[in-house]
Amino acid sequence: MKKLVFTWPLALMLTLTNAISAQEAATIQHQGITPETLFIQDNVERIIYDYTQTDEMGLIKMHAPPEWTEPIIEAQFEISGIVLQGILGLEFEHGTQTIGLGQGFLIPQNTRVRIFNAGPDELILIEVLKPAYQPERVEQFERFER
Repeated sequence: MKKLVFTWPLALMLTLTNAISAQEAATIQHQGITPETLFIQDNVERIIYDYTQTDEMGLIKMHAPPEWTEPIIEAQFEISGIVLQGILGLEFEHGTQTIGLGQGFLIPQNTRVRIFNAGPDELILIEVLKPAYQPERVEQFERFER
């Protein structure tokens, strides 16, 4: 096992760098981020709270009522997240997956999928989009076949 040895000036420099990072993080944490509230009409209305701050990554919280579904889409960004309440349905060309409370999911970019509420109750989830959502990065389709 290698032992790391820091000289005193290097150790002090690393400590100061970490302290500055911690201060910056504390400042950001105390400022908070107020989300933009979006009402999206698919087959039924759902609500998105958009916390996105940069084009590099989108962060949203979504509330979707029972029977909600998106059309079949193909996004030019990765979609990952976690289900906070309800059951998420992901329909692909060769089958459907359901993701329950506390479970995570990943939809690779350029994957054709239909995202829907697969349960009888409201669906609430957090999604991370890399890069962030832009309308021109999503294409809708009538069917899964190419």
